[in-house]
Amino acid sequence: MASVTGADRPRKKIQRKRLPVAPYFVALLLVLAILWVAALAGSGWKFPTPKLGLDLQGGLSMTLTAYQQGSDEPPSAETMEQARQIIEGRVNSTGVSEPEVYVEGTENIVVNVAGDDIDEQALRDVGAPAELRFRIVTNSVADTSALEDALAEETPTEEPTDAASEEPTAESSETPADGEASETPTTEETSAGSGQAATTDEVAATLDEVWAKVGPDAAAAAQALTAAPDEATSLLLEPFGTLAPEEVALLPATVQFYIPQITCETLDARPPGAVQQPDIEVTACSAPEAAAADDPSLTFQYKYLLQPATVLGSDVTSADVGTDQANLNQFVVNVQFSAEGADKWSALTTENLQSQVAIVLDNEVVSAPTIQEVSSNSTQISGEFTAAEANQLADQLNFGSLPTNFIVETVNEVTATLGVDQLEAGVFAMALGLLLVIIYCFVYYRVIGFVVLGSLVVAAAILYPTVSLLGSQIGFTMTLAGIAGFVVAVGITADSFVVYFERIKEEMSGGRSVRSAVPRAWVRARRTILSASAVSMISAVVLYILAIGPVRGFAFTLGLSTLVDLLVVFVFTHPMAEWLARGRVLTNVHLSGLHSKATPATGDAAAKA
Repeated sequence: MASVTGADRPRKKIQRKRLPVAPYFVALLLVLAILWVAALAGSGWKFPTPKLGLDLQGGLSMTLTAYQQGSDEPPSAETMEQARQIIEGRVNSTGVSEPEVYVEGTENIVVNVAGDDIDEQALRDVGAPAELRFRIVTNSVADTSALEDALAEETPTEEPTDAASEEPTAESSETPADGEASETPTTEETSAGSGQAATTDEVAATLDEVWAKVGPDAAAAAQALTAAPDEATSLLLEPFGTLAPEEVALLPATVQFYIPQITCETLDARPPGAVQQPDIEVTACSAPEAAAADDPSLTFQYKYLLQPATVLGSDVTSADVGTDQANLNQFVVNVQFSAEGADKWSALTTENLQSQVAIVLDNEVVSAPTIQEVSSNSTQISGEFTAAEANQLADQLNFGSLPTNFIVETVNEVTATLGVDQLEAGVFAMALGLLLVIIYCFVYYRVIGFVVLGSLVVAAAILYPTVSLLGSQIGFTMTLAGIAGFVVAVGITADSFVVYFERIKEEMSGGRSVRSAVPRAWVRARRTILSASAVSMISAVVLYILAIGPVRGFAFTLGLSTLVDLLVVFVFTHPMAEWLARGRVLTNVHLSGLHSKATPATGDAAAKA
């Protein structure tokens, strides 16, 4: 009896387990339904639209520059980051949608706010130091320079035939007692208030340079003042009217207070933090008050000489907005002190009953009420606030003062016109890239190109509601850099298709059938696709962490697109290829585009496949 070798034994047909594609398609439909319902709910059951960023929608861009008086050294990175967080919290409290706040360089903080209804003054105020000080008032005087200036401007209009109306302006420094001479200090005060001295000298950087600039006689007269100057002394003090606000900030508090040529307009224009040091005397002004009820343009201010501060903003634990019990239409800010702050406030009110206490915020006296009784753990700040002003002050106190001072370097209005043009160009680039990918797939892979087209459509159907949902829930805004991330992701998505389809071609070139080649190719292609996507995700995460500004938007959309690409390849592209492999379409040499030019295997080789 002849022996039977293993080669002669009949082969058993191995039934390969088919991939159940239905659960994948059901899961995909479920994901799409959840995303679209959530996006619709987030947009108020209207068609969802992504939030557009500053470069696409328009808005305001503000640059704040750190300012440290008497030092040229930039703040530390920790200080700048702390300031950025405080400023971001202040901007968020104004109700704007997803502001962009980031540190630029070593001393700049950029604030970008999208929208066409942004309050520019409110945006400027977020960079205020918000240093709160409670100071006892030593002396006060009304500064009527702005009122005199306004009245002087009206005089030529009312008396156009007065030929002498312009003469006193030139001669007024010689005759200050004249009734018409009020125009002269107004002219000089305006120059000082604008920060421009009448001389051509550079801005003095030290107190000695300021004394030298005004001259020895004016300097001596100023340092000897203990009260308002007489007429003769006032003439000697005229050079102080030419000083810039930065130079005025270097002068002693008593000099700033008693010299009439140093007006509130000049004092208000001093650099941020000019009255911040708590342990020295300072001079500050109140907000402008109306001099006539029927003409709000006629205003005056009070100039205050203030003692060193013993109660600071750091002693405040919380602040909220309320109304004055005596006048329900008047908004006030209720302040709660810490345990240490309550002891300081109690001592201050006990020692200074019936004295004025000035509540100073940055360079301005918000209010200066008279202490009527001893209080301990709380107080009220009143200053004829509007509701918005009271809320802003409460927010500034709650978020805390900035660790360093900032000046507003630039505020630029970004129009939406350029953004719309760029958006159209970006969308055109994306559409062109998609079209080229689709054309390539149809030419090279033929019918299988419909799988590519379907995959891209599914990816878009997932990305759009996701971006819209992120915009409505966490304020994510779409920028040009974000669109660039999506454009780049088109290539990554197409690369996944090419890897998978080329693996199928390699399997089929080895003589395997379509049904056998598709699952075998997926096992190999899957590892490559996961590795490539992992590299893209790592790049996106690292870029997002290390980058600032618009580059982070690029990194975010690149990472999001990579995740969506993985989802689509696993739950749509692969199941769809498996489903098509069961039919006759992919076996057709002229339709599928997956067949190689190699001679198909026959006989035993085909049986092995």
